[in-house]
Amino acid sequence: MLTWRRTGRALALATSVLAAILLVSACASGSPTAVGSGSGTTPPKPQGRLFADPDQRLYATAAELKAQGQTAAAAALLAIARTPAAFWAAGQRGEMHKVRQVTAAGMRADAIPVIVAYNVPHRDVCGKFSGTSGPSGSGYMAWINQLAAAIGSGRAIVIVEPDAVPDILRGCLSPAQVAERYQLLRYAMSHLGGLPHVQVYLDAGNPGMFPNPAQLAGPLVQAGIRYGSGFSANVANFHWTATMVAWSQRLEATLGGGVGAVIDTSRNGNGPYTGPDAPQWCNPPGRAPGPVPQVTPGPAGIDAYLWIKDPGVSDGPCNGGPAAGQYWAAYAEELAQVAGHRADGIT
Repeated sequence: MLTWRRTGRALALATSVLAAILLVSACASGSPTAVGSGSGTTPPKPQGRLFADPDQRLYATAAELKAQGQTAAAAALLAIARTPAAFWAAGQRGEMHKVRQVTAAGMRADAIPVIVAYNVPHRDVCGKFSGTSGPSGSGYMAWINQLAAAIGSGRAIVIVEPDAVPDILRGCLSPAQVAERYQLLRYAMSHLGGLPHVQVYLDAGNPGMFPNPAQLAGPLVQAGIRYGSGFSANVANFHWTATMVAWSQRLEATLGGGVGAVIDTSRNGNGPYTGPDAPQWCNPPGRAPGPVPQVTPGPAGIDAYLWIKDPGVSDGPCNGGPAAGQYWAAYAEELAQVAGHRADGIT
């Protein structure tokens, strides 16, 4: 994935070899109980307002609807476009420039951008719609270094690798891949968690995957949760906010405190889909935006409600959608229309 300048080939090769040595060494040593212990202090929580990207593509779609005379639909979509949503760094061209851009813009606006790191090897190995072999282990560590450098001294909330830990527990990886993934997640959590003004959350999945969240506690510790501020939950899913609060609080209690949770509320305003379309989490019809993003929303142990999943992006090639991660204004328009027909709109 990485493109090195010709004049820096020797340095790049040395960095790659060193990273590979570190990966093999760390995978061969260290007990799970010692991994990810962090500093032992309570990590800082995000404070302030969240950053809304003025370059959100839904603005253009809202303008088109308004030009067509669909003023109500345009207004509803504009409300979604103005709501802070995460930027996903997933190995795409130009992503580090975008990370630097939103981080700098957030600093100027005194607001916190939300960034998702989503490029671990064998990503989405269970779900497959976003699946890719991705970079090598050493390549991933170099990518994390790039991401950390792009954020630098800026403020940010970073969500680390949605579904990466859940896919371990669901048995979709070989033993060698499991060992590598734990090490890579620890690397990501420690390096991103070491940035001066960043809160980092390791993804923990949702109750649909794990009705009893206690089984996640050990794997999250082994994957380095103690290097960050806590875990993310409900990413790109639809479980009710109240359900997610209770589930997250149970997981926090099992972890023994010292961690918080951020909950994805981008599309859970009507709860989970229960109709015949399958898979039920992939672009389901009739959904609506949930609570607007905010830090310290109130429930104990909940650091923030966030729109981690961009409402304008497809879950995958199902229910008429394009490939996972592709812009799909039609689904955002449907979300906006549902929200517009509710008395409270986006809440």
